[in-house]
Amino acid sequence: MDDSSNRREDLRPAVAGQRPISAANQGVRRQAAPSSKSKKVVIVVVAALVALAFAAGTWFFLTTGTVKKDAYQAVFLTNGQVYFGKLGNARGDYLSMSNIYYLQVQQAVQPGETTTATPATGTEGSDNVQLVKLGNELHGPDDQMQISQKQVLFWENLKADGKVSIAIEKYKADNK
Repeated sequence: MDDSSNRREDLRPAVAGQRPISAANQGVRRQAAPSSKSKKVVIVVVAALVALAFAAGTWFFLTTGTVKKDAYQAVFLTNGQVYFGKLGNARGDYLSMSNIYYLQVQQAVQPGETTTATPATGTEGSDNVQLVKLGNELHGPDDQMQISQKQVLFWENLKADGKVSIAIEKYKADNK
């Protein structure tokens, strides 16, 4: 027997419309193509998962770190500085802040010297800490600040009855 006759024997007669199955392909079974119904189910499930992930991300984005427009915020920086004021934008690469105040520690020049009243806090001789309005410095900056997110440790909303919020409101009332 020659090789050509062996090849012919390996081929089975084909049913009309089918290709002959060779001995090399006999162990390989073809899977039936998935039905269009199962494809639709997979597409619907994937679309539902994508929609769910989008909704969860949107909800997280909107509810996490929400700036309360009627409250003041405190922004804590990596250099130890803290600014108090109104955040306009807390998303993106920069935070936008206005109506800004910061703490300034007054150190006594002479031993035993005390502060009788701090301008913004109104406390008498307590911690020698002042709440200073941004813009009253020598170089006269505007009361607007863009703070890089890279320099921010965290920020938080302040309660209206907190000492800083009360001191800011007192300062604003005294300086109208």
